[in-house]
Amino acid sequence: MRRVVGRVLRAGARELALHVPGWPGHRPGQFAMLQLDPSGQHRDPLLPRPMAIYSASGEELEFRFKVVGRGTALMAELPAGASVGVVGPLGNGFELASGRSVLVGGGTGIASLFELARSAPAGTVVALGGGTEQEILGLEDFRSLPVELRIATEDGSAGDRGLVTELLDLCPDDEVLACGPLPMMRRAHELAAEVGARCWVSLESNMACGFGICLGCAVKTDRGFRYVCSHGPVFDAGTLGWEAAS
Repeated sequence: MRRVVGRVLRAGARELALHVPGWPGHRPGQFAMLQLDPSGQHRDPLLPRPMAIYSASGEELEFRFKVVGRGTALMAELPAGASVGVVGPLGNGFELASGRSVLVGGGTGIASLFELARSAPAGTVVALGGGTEQEILGLEDFRSLPVELRIATEDGSAGDRGLVTELLDLCPDDEVLACGPLPMMRRAHELAAEVGARCWVSLESNMACGFGICLGCAVKTDRGFRYVCSHGPVFDAGTLGWEAAS
């Protein structure tokens, strides 16, 4: 884990690219905490934001997000050269299975899956969903990969009309790797369990620290409460208390 000050290369309503000196590398699915006021002079916003690392090339990190509040609105307006505090890499990422992997993403959770899809072997299935085609983060990037890409949109503007989980036809030897809204991940887990396949999910949670001190991202598992930041964000879906999480 590193604590450094990065510099903005480009920013927009859906993308933030930073130069992060000395970045040590990371696993697909890990994340970083971004502090938009690293000097602490203004404390606006007060808390850092946990952001999945969409892609990386050397010391350049790229994040994809949606503007949903004041913090992400400020992030989208950062000028080139602005300072951003970066703590990471954090959490435990995904691992590709030896059998067929089925990646399932929705909402901002799609950002956690791109590097995984980019390194995936032939035969990997990637299923992405959103309300509209415009809501699917990085869609053109995914289309450029040599994977079996399946798309679902609720309005039918791209791919099949409906929910992304309706695109899944799983086999017992598959491993499902999912990130997105809780109902989507829960349904992916249920479909995997029906055929005896393993399912791993990456949880998204508000947090203040990113490494297990603030205790603000506790989630119920069959081993008691665990923390999304330090024990996750990737969990075996079969160990989670879905009733408490939904």
